[in-house]
Amino acid sequence: MLRSLFPSRRSTVSFAGIILLLSAAVYGQKTEWRPISPAELQMTKPVVEPDADAEALLWETSIDDSDSKKLIRKNYVRVKIFNERGRERFAKFDIPYIKGYSEIKDIAAHIIKPDGSTIELADSDIFEREVVKVSKLKVRSKAFAVPNIVPGVIVEYQFTEQIKYGGLAGSKLELQKDIPVQNLVYLVKPYRGAHLTAKYYNASVNGDGFKNDRDGFYRLIRHNIPAFKEENFMPPEAMVRPYVIMAVSGSFGVDVFDPAMYWRRLGFAGADMVRAMHGLRKDVDKLTEGLIAGAATPEERLRRIYDFCQHKIRNTSFDPAARNSQETWRDVFDQNWKDIAKNGSGSGSSATINVLFGAMATAAGFDTRWVYASRRDEVFMNPKMTDSSLMRFAGIGIVLGGKRLLYDPGNKFAPFGQLSWYREDALGLFVSEDSLAWTKIPLSTADTNLTKRTAKFRLGEDGTLEGTVSIELYGNEALNYRMNSYDDDPTARQNAIKDAVLRRITNAEVSKITIENFDDNSKPLIERYSIKVPNYAQKTGKRMFFQPGYFEYGSPPPFPNATRVHDIFFSFPWSERDEITIEFPPTFAIESPEAPQAVSDKAGSVSDKITIEANTAASKVIYSRDLSAGVDGKTLYKVAEYSSVKEVWDAVQKADTAALTLKMKE
Repeated sequence: MLRSLFPSRRSTVSFAGIILLLSAAVYGQKTEWRPISPAELQMTKPVVEPDADAEALLWETSIDDSDSKKLIRKNYVRVKIFNERGRERFAKFDIPYIKGYSEIKDIAAHIIKPDGSTIELADSDIFEREVVKVSKLKVRSKAFAVPNIVPGVIVEYQFTEQIKYGGLAGSKLELQKDIPVQNLVYLVKPYRGAHLTAKYYNASVNGDGFKNDRDGFYRLIRHNIPAFKEENFMPPEAMVRPYVIMAVSGSFGVDVFDPAMYWRRLGFAGADMVRAMHGLRKDVDKLTEGLIAGAATPEERLRRIYDFCQHKIRNTSFDPAARNSQETWRDVFDQNWKDIAKNGSGSGSSATINVLFGAMATAAGFDTRWVYASRRDEVFMNPKMTDSSLMRFAGIGIVLGGKRLLYDPGNKFAPFGQLSWYREDALGLFVSEDSLAWTKIPLSTADTNLTKRTAKFRLGEDGTLEGTVSIELYGNEALNYRMNSYDDDPTARQNAIKDAVLRRITNAEVSKITIENFDDNSKPLIERYSIKVPNYAQKTGKRMFFQPGYFEYGSPPPFPNATRVHDIFFSFPWSERDEITIEFPPTFAIESPEAPQAVSDKAGSVSDKITIEANTAASKVIYSRDLSAGVDGKTLYKVAEYSSVKEVWDAVQKADTAALTLKMKE
């Protein structure tokens, strides 16, 4: 029924993951711990939230930008554990990092018992592991387990980050953590005494902003901050979690309070890329001329160029064996551009392929642009949000028939005219050599993002369901699947399908799993498998009860809570079409095979219709379901609308999980 729809790149790590990009650790230096008061040692109840499992007594980050070659962040965290759930949650820690970006030094941790005695973390207890993938980069983690944690103890840890050539400008500081915090402190020292300014999001200053401190630092302190609570189908964290963006005089961030000037500066860089791209057109004139010869329409010419760039050039960004973490896309571009231009073949990164597409489109006479765009899984962007990290290169723009169109052939799995869901309905900045224009990128429709599911089953007299399943994915459903799984081997992909079934139906036996058209984005991606489910139907006397809507069997309610904190956000419009044929024993007959009543909301953005056809003579029932959601682009609901949203989706689940009755013939 309802699922997360690839909601975001948000990674889930334990609360030690306050760092987004960290690196290797160096140990052995003397550790200094701050005094702990008797009141902290004897504390038995949380202060900020009465039912909290644990609470940060202190969460302090000191950021020093006085060295032009590195940014230093010192972190000091003190957490009180109140119950068993808190013990389980904070017994292990992860500090994620991307190798080569930064360095972590002086990791230390210990626990303090209520009597004041301590147990220290040994250097040998710290290890490295892979935790998550972000933007095709494998993120690793320095992980450690803190020994002998029990309710009543205090866990204290600290470490220092050194970010090579990092700067304070643009730094994001969270003002709410995943656990309650009694004292949240940021100490910030700008480069060479520059003036610090800050822009707050989802938060008010109310006199609690940065204030001058000693030794060139600015201090921000806030007290008794409740934990940030994640919810299913909530907007990106940048839209709901309070944070502040740093800016300093003399930096790119000096214009954060003048959006027009700020974005013009970003446009300068894009204009340079447009000029460079146009300069390359002479290298591909002949190649382009031969490729588009005979094309009847502008769209056909553009499609030929797109397909050539996507399918004829080896995309090293999607080939783990070809990646070199030390090379930039410009290095790859310089190495391979001449071969591509001369021979019509070669290899390159996603960015290289997009530049090739832009140069060839220019050679074909198209009006091309360099496009920066936001990601809707990160933020709902508007030009007043002066943060360049939220607007990144997204592809090549084409101005055609008065419309600004965005293309991304560098995405190996995106068919012509399609973008990743997070670019849809996002804000794009189309940059030419001498102008820039904000443009809302179109949102796809529910019918294009289709999941078509079919199944043929036999239901045994003992209640066992057995048969075959086929699932076809179109549009964003197919693109998401491919993007999430392209660097998994076939066995891992098959296991993921099996695991998804077992999460719903724990006693299922899944076999003969196949995946078709994975590398052919012109066709739907198709999953097939065989399944056997003992006791799928429940027997009571002469009757059996079973759920004909197999694909929703075991699905939890999408909105189980009576109240809601955040708005409701569905990533994109989608639709589902189910057709299930179930043959039942000839010794039974269907009793009252009425379909559930159709469900829809008042606006018509959600609809769910089920039909049931019973063929008594053939001992067969045919179940059809047609779901559409996000119709007319309705993907965001205010929290005030929660009761009506919950009511509709509760009704959808009730209809989808309705049962039929079989009665034994006399």
